[in-house]
Amino acid sequence: MQENFQNPAPPGATLIHRLDPRTKLALLLTSFIMAVLPEQPAVAMLAAILVLAQVALAKAWGEVYRCRWLLLALLVFSLTVWSLLAQGPTPLFWRVSRESLAFGAATFLKFGTMMVAGLVLLATTRVEELFLGLVRLRVPYPAAFAFALALRWVPEVYQTALRVKEAQEVRGLGVQEGGPFTRLKRHLPLLVPIFLLTLRRTQTMSWALEARGFQAQRQRTYLLEIRMARRDWLALALAAACLGSFIALHLAGWDRIPGLVIR
Repeated sequence: MQENFQNPAPPGATLIHRLDPRTKLALLLTSFIMAVLPEQPAVAMLAAILVLAQVALAKAWGEVYRCRWLLLALLVFSLTVWSLLAQGPTPLFWRVSRESLAFGAATFLKFGTMMVAGLVLLATTRVEELFLGLVRLRVPYPAAFAFALALRWVPEVYQTALRVKEAQEVRGLGVQEGGPFTRLKRHLPLLVPIFLLTLRRTQTMSWALEARGFQAQRQRTYLLEIRMARRDWLALALAAACLGSFIALHLAGWDRIPGLVIR
């Protein structure tokens, strides 16, 4: 007889950790919509603040700090490219206007908010919980399994790359020596063994799935069991209220930049 167990919260789990994975997916989708709608950087900042509140509740500042250089690069790219591609009636210098600069800042806030929202989900949800949440949302089992397997495969590929790099350094290859272009040139030959080892592990994984009768039966059982609690419904209600407010601002046109023209 198959027995289901309520998934225990990890030590030091926060309120965000204890939410149902379906609730976390709904919060992620809500964060994406709230980030995409506005053009005004002030309104986009409100969406960013709401996502940062989730980061504070989840105590996931460490994950955000690890992506600081990526966020910085995104900031420079957004301010540079979109400030030139957009036009406005209030010029500042050269081809940059006040409206285009505001749109560049809003674009950074949009993509940065979505990136941080995804980090919150990954930092507070185990792969098994996320997979089961997708299945409970009626996502086809093969698609949910492939998504969960892809998330689990990312650290495996990273560890493979580290092992190949360490093996080449032991053999005398100075990967970290020289300038940026020299180091990049020395890293390129490492892609071949990393690719081959990844293919080999993929083949081993497919053999293991076939040996265990993957998709042999339609009815499946699960070790973990997830249930919606009162905190989940409260979180969904707050998310719906915030999303409704952003949609109302967008329909009223209060989140747009007057005079902005995008090429």
